[in-house]
Amino acid sequence: MEITQLLGLANTYGSPLYIYDTDKIESQYNRLTDAFGTEKNLNLNYVLKALSNINILKFFKNIGVGLDTVSIQEVQLGLTTGIDSKK
Repeated sequence: MEITQLLGLANTYGSPLYIYDTDKIESQYNRLTDAFGTEKNLNLNYVLKALSNINILKFFKNIGVGLDTVSIQEVQLGLTTGIDSKK
Protein backbone atom coordinates (compact mmCIF):
# COMPACT_ATOMS: atom_id res chain seq x y z
CA MET A 1 0.00 0.00 0.00
CA GLU A 2 1.10 3.52 -0.70
CA ILE A 3 1.82 5.93 2.15
CA THR A 4 -0.95 8.24 0.94
CA GLN A 5 -3.46 5.39 1.22
CA LEU A 6 -2.28 4.56 4.72
CA LEU A 7 -2.44 8.19 5.84
CA GLY A 8 -5.91 8.54 4.34
CA LEU A 9 -7.13 5.51 6.29
CA ALA A 10 -5.59 6.85 9.50
CA ASN A 11 -7.26 10.21 8.94
CA THR A 12 -10.61 8.53 8.28
CA TYR A 13 -10.56 5.96 11.10
CA GLY A 14 -8.08 7.40 13.59
CA SER A 15 -5.08 5.70 15.08
CA PRO A 16 -3.84 3.33 16.18
CA LEU A 17 -5.22 1.45 13.19
CA TYR A 18 -4.44 -2.08 12.10
CA ILE A 19 -4.32 -2.48 8.34
CA TYR A 20 -3.85 -5.87 6.72
CA ASP A 21 -2.73 -5.96 3.10
CA THR A 22 -4.31 -9.12 1.70
CA ASP A 23 -2.48 -8.67 -1.60
CA LYS A 24 0.82 -8.84 0.30
CA ILE A 25 -0.34 -11.78 2.43
CA GLU A 26 -1.35 -13.71 -0.68
CA SER A 27 1.90 -12.79 -2.43
CA GLN A 28 3.94 -14.14 0.50
CA TYR A 29 1.80 -17.29 0.63
CA ASN A 30 2.43 -17.85 -3.08
CA ARG A 31 6.17 -17.36 -2.59
CA LEU A 32 6.14 -20.06 0.07
CA THR A 33 4.10 -22.52 -1.96
CA ASP A 34 6.22 -21.85 -5.05
CA ALA A 35 9.40 -22.49 -3.05
CA PHE A 36 8.08 -25.95 -2.20
CA GLY A 37 6.40 -26.47 -5.57
CA THR A 38 7.75 -29.98 -6.05
CA GLU A 39 6.37 -31.19 -2.70
CA LYS A 40 3.13 -33.05 -3.40
CA ASN A 41 1.75 -33.09 0.15
CA LEU A 42 2.51 -29.53 1.21
CA ASN A 43 0.09 -28.05 3.75
CA LEU A 44 0.79 -24.59 5.11
CA ASN A 45 -0.88 -23.80 8.41
CA TYR A 46 -1.24 -20.47 10.13
CA VAL A 47 -0.68 -20.32 13.89
CA LEU A 48 -3.98 -18.97 15.14
CA LYS A 49 -2.45 -17.70 18.36
CA ALA A 50 -0.52 -15.08 16.33
CA LEU A 51 -3.65 -13.32 15.05
CA SER A 52 -7.29 -14.26 15.48
CA ASN A 53 -8.92 -11.61 13.29
CA ILE A 54 -11.93 -13.45 11.82
CA ASN A 55 -11.72 -11.62 8.49
CA ILE A 56 -8.07 -12.53 8.02
CA LEU A 57 -8.86 -16.13 8.94
CA LYS A 58 -11.61 -16.19 6.30
CA PHE A 59 -9.11 -14.79 3.81
CA PHE A 60 -6.69 -17.59 4.71
CA LYS A 61 -9.46 -20.10 4.10
CA ASN A 62 -10.02 -18.65 0.62
CA ILE A 63 -6.38 -19.03 -0.38
CA GLY A 64 -6.07 -22.54 1.06
CA VAL A 65 -4.23 -22.01 4.35
CA GLY A 66 -4.94 -24.39 7.24
CA LEU A 67 -4.77 -23.56 10.93
CA ASP A 68 -2.47 -24.63 13.73
CA THR A 69 -4.43 -24.50 16.99
CA VAL A 70 -3.63 -25.42 20.59
CA SER A 71 -6.82 -24.71 22.51
CA ILE A 72 -10.49 -25.57 22.17
CA GLN A 73 -11.26 -21.85 21.73
CA GLU A 74 -8.87 -21.67 18.78
CA VAL A 75 -10.41 -24.79 17.25
CA GLN A 76 -13.90 -23.33 17.67
CA LEU A 77 -12.82 -20.04 16.08
CA GLY A 78 -11.25 -21.90 13.19
CA LEU A 79 -14.42 -23.91 12.65
CA THR A 80 -16.54 -20.74 12.53
CA THR A 81 -14.45 -19.57 9.55
CA GLY A 82 -15.11 -22.82 7.70
CA ILE A 83 -11.44 -23.70 7.44
CA ASP A 84 -11.03 -27.39 6.69
CA SER A 85 -9.90 -29.09 9.88
CA LYS A 86 -7.94 -31.63 7.80
CA LYS A 87 -5.41 -29.04 6.64
